[in-house]
Amino acid sequence: MDKRTLLAVILSTIVISVGFMIQNTFFAPPHPEVPAVTEQADASRDTNASDRSVSSNENSQQQPTAPVLQAQGITPFGDEPGEKMISLETKVFKATFSSRGALLTSMKLKEHFENGKPLEMIWRGNDEEGAFGISFGGPERDITNVPFFVRNIDENTLEFYREFAVQTSSGPVPFTLTKRFRFAPSDYLFEVSVKIENSVNAYPALDEDGYAYTLSFGPQIGPQVEKMDGRYAYRRYFTYENGKQKNYRMKNGSVSVDNRVSWAAVLGKYFAVIGVPDATDYDLLFTEGSEPGLSTTSRLFFSRPLLKSSVSEDVFRFYMGPKISRVLTRYNDPDKNGFGTRDLHLEDVMDQGRLLGWLEVIMKKILVFFYSIIPNWGVAIILLTILVKVVLFPITHKSYESTSKMQMLQPKMKEIQDKYRDNPNKMNQEMAELYKREKVNPMGGCLPMLLQMPMFIAMYGLFNKYFDLRGSSFIPGWITDLSSPESIYSFAPFKIPILGWSDIRLLPMLFVATMILSSKMMQSPSSAGSQNSSMKMMTYMMPIFFFFFLYNAPSGLLVYWIVTNVLTIGQQKVISNMQKRKEEG
Repeated sequence: MDKRTLLAVILSTIVISVGFMIQNTFFAPPHPEVPAVTEQADASRDTNASDRSVSSNENSQQQPTAPVLQAQGITPFGDEPGEKMISLETKVFKATFSSRGALLTSMKLKEHFENGKPLEMIWRGNDEEGAFGISFGGPERDITNVPFFVRNIDENTLEFYREFAVQTSSGPVPFTLTKRFRFAPSDYLFEVSVKIENSVNAYPALDEDGYAYTLSFGPQIGPQVEKMDGRYAYRRYFTYENGKQKNYRMKNGSVSVDNRVSWAAVLGKYFAVIGVPDATDYDLLFTEGSEPGLSTTSRLFFSRPLLKSSVSEDVFRFYMGPKISRVLTRYNDPDKNGFGTRDLHLEDVMDQGRLLGWLEVIMKKILVFFYSIIPNWGVAIILLTILVKVVLFPITHKSYESTSKMQMLQPKMKEIQDKYRDNPNKMNQEMAELYKREKVNPMGGCLPMLLQMPMFIAMYGLFNKYFDLRGSSFIPGWITDLSSPESIYSFAPFKIPILGWSDIRLLPMLFVATMILSSKMMQSPSSAGSQNSSMKMMTYMMPIFFFFFLYNAPSGLLVYWIVTNVLTIGQQKVISNMQKRKEEG
């Protein structure tokens, strides 16, 4: 019996661990397939998929008779502007630009905070970097970092422009590069347009690596984190192609996408940057790496094919903000956003378990309901935990009752073991008769517990990534952010070798203590020394494993499990007392 019980406990541990990995790997199924954007969409400006109202205008301005000149180099041309910083502010953004390279160097979210300050969405390794740089040619080419002229078109639109010259065998061919940023007052979506215009009716011979230019986002999306552990902090790479969400895995630090996409995204746990291109057939590249000042970079590149006219304008839209469904779905309805977009399905960047996503949704709705009654997310988590225990009471009660009966049978089991120590077959036969006579299932204490695994995994997913828990305080001065690990003492910048810890956390210790106590109360003692040692090892080793596994877990997740353990201990105590009184009576 004890061997079987030990095996069941080990299998339970494996199931829990595998459940964690499954929950972090699978995502919600995609929407039904919709028609892909075709080449004709460029000419007709079809807005059905993403309302590309200012798409590439090459077709309307194409001039077949214009000569194509072979490029020999691209250099700045004309007057040299001064370098300066420019700010632009909306209801949701506070943006800072540098005229050198026409880069977006800071994008702060005014409605979301990190350490009491507006959250920074552009994480840079040095002051010279920024987002939305232009390189002539492919992604590996250097970003053009010369100063640009700048002008305000209106309070929500900023334009950078600079003349360049393509050196050809027939002499320099000038053209103007214009990069325009256009915002809407209340949207996390904004527009980046790139216009290349030649004044002498000749195609600017921009042909480096088979591309005219590459627009890039990088070096990393915010907020800053200490390390990407894949569970509580990560970067993921998604596209939406032909009505289907697709998740890309990095191979040797990069992954290229040759298919036409509706959008491409770099995702963090709570925030995302999503690029929505126009109907031009761009090549797409994601890269990941490191550089001085940044342990991890996450870049996104849109490489434009060669120009076919003397004037071309490409329009991209970028979402830079929170992964909140009610915000992301605005861009499916043209009446709910400032750019009139429709059916972008940006909400497909949301993390949701494919297997148990439906259960997460139910738990989230209940959690929100409790929060509406008592506006404290910590209290709402405790109320949800109590409700879950009540719903699962029939299953857990049967489990704990079976465990308690097994404990009461230990004297009789010991007698049988001692009497038939030299006859294992007879001992097993007598044990089976004892279980049948006392109406006890030796596995009854384990199997009902395994039935709770779906709930366990769903709750893990919910508390690990639910956005509204971010920045929510439970106990001031201690648990100040339910989405992050708490700390009772920090000895940063010193870190414990190998582990890399710089904080002492109380919640993981409470979790281990309550888990050990609960395990000891459920344990069926055995008189066999080696088996008893094995059970004791499992009693302590499994909580220690979870201690290291969950040391940096969100505090909301640990609050749920600690309260669950405390309720379990109380339930076990009551059942144990009832069994003792029944035996004595």
